[in-house]
Amino acid sequence: MITLTIFVLILLAGVQGDIKILDTPLIGGMGHETCARICSGVEKDYSGWEDSTATPGKTWKDVYMTDCDFISAPVITVTSRGVLGSKLCPTFTMTFVYSHRFKLYSVPDFTADKMRDHECRIFWTAVGFVC
Repeated sequence: MITLTIFVLILLAGVQGDIKILDTPLIGGMGHETCARICSGVEKDYSGWEDSTATPGKTWKDVYMTDCDFISAPVITVTSRGVLGSKLCPTFTMTFVYSHRFKLYSVPDFTADKMRDHECRIFWTAVGFVC
């Protein structure tokens, strides 16, 4: 059994994943490939949603990704889903994307109360540079 375990560990030692970033909105070029990072999170807290006064019918929320340690605004992908999957959640657009946070706005009309009632979780993935 120990021989099999050692054999598997030797095989896995040579397996590596990699991150390949083809392009970013980074002004002045991209960072070095060894500085690339993929960071993701889930907004499980249903608080923080606000009804927009600038765009009636829309809701917004700031999402913080400070622990990702990006040095510039990353490329972010977002999706949402209700906890039980039986209630629909909206799609989002992003504004004010910075290295440490971004702001989500609902695309269809959706209120902050509806976000909380539907228990919409936000799943996000950010790709950027840390050096």
